[in-house]
Amino acid sequence: MLITILATIVVLGVLILVHELGHYWAAKAVDIEVSRFSIGFGPKLIGFRRGETEYVISALPLGGYVKMEGMADEEAYAALEGGASEGPRRQPSPRDFDAKPLWARTIVILAGVTMNIIFAFVAFTAIARTQGVALAQISEVVPDTPAEAAGLLPGDEIIGVAGDSVRDRGEVVVAIRGSAERPLDIIVLRDERILDLVVTPALIREYDDIAKDSIEIGRIGVAFATTGSNRPMALLPAISEGAYRTWFWATSIGDFLRQLFTGEVPPGDLGGPIMIGQLSGEFARSGFWPLLNFMAILSVNLAVLNLLPIPVLDGGHLMFLGMEAVRGKAMSLQGRLRLTQLGFLIVLGLMVWAFSADIVRLFKA
Repeated sequence: MLITILATIVVLGVLILVHELGHYWAAKAVDIEVSRFSIGFGPKLIGFRRGETEYVISALPLGGYVKMEGMADEEAYAALEGGASEGPRRQPSPRDFDAKPLWARTIVILAGVTMNIIFAFVAFTAIARTQGVALAQISEVVPDTPAEAAGLLPGDEIIGVAGDSVRDRGEVVVAIRGSAERPLDIIVLRDERILDLVVTPALIREYDDIAKDSIEIGRIGVAFATTGSNRPMALLPAISEGAYRTWFWATSIGDFLRQLFTGEVPPGDLGGPIMIGQLSGEFARSGFWPLLNFMAILSVNLAVLNLLPIPVLDGGHLMFLGMEAVRGKAMSLQGRLRLTQLGFLIVLGLMVWAFSADIVRLFKA
């Protein structure tokens, strides 16, 4: 339990810090006054002031924020801080967020997700450089299974699935699990020869420790080599691999969100802070590199979620800036405040949704 708690603090703390540092550094670069840098929401637990900025850790460690003076949604920040702003209303200043040109404000808003993407890219690159890539090399073929029927043999390396090349074993597993009872074209490297085969994964029900329920997946009946199957990578290929994995997870998360809101995947598949804590503990017990890989995936997740066009999130701010660019003037202050309040309700609803899914899984355990 202690490992899980510590791992969760490290994972969430690092990713929130990375994101908010992006906003903070960009704001300072374009000379915007930053009055508060907070890890967490709600009332302040501890903090200190240096110059014009107060640096704090707040009570609810589910995010963070950089309070920039002169933003239209200052009332929203008062809610984040756990109460109304104190003292007299400040006078407008050339260093206010809203006083800066559109390009400067856009850079500041994009800086958070950019930092999360950079973190993921660097982490994935480091993993590829030091750990290599796990090849999809078959060590065993189970008799009377789709793999045997398709002609797969021990020693085969799967290098392509459904017309696309694969970079590692994980992509092969994902493709097979999602193709139950559907013919799947695979390309195999065998004794320096390339073979095209077709395998139809069998549909099975398997208990999932995360979902705490049985799920339907595809399986072909092979075991992959776990030792001696990693391909070492030089620096340039590792950089390419880091970029590819970052893009792969960004598109995968985007596709999952689309399926979630169209009903193609059940709401219970959504994970919240409790699931993040459980997974953080599991990966921490597996070692540094598995934990770093999980943090990189979560960092991409955070970036994609923050780009949703919901006021309060970065995507909502970008929506306001886009409307300003099209209209030639900013939306009225009252209009932005009303939409920001609506955004709070939406985000709160999503948090309740995620917590509910986590709690349901806990009771199924």
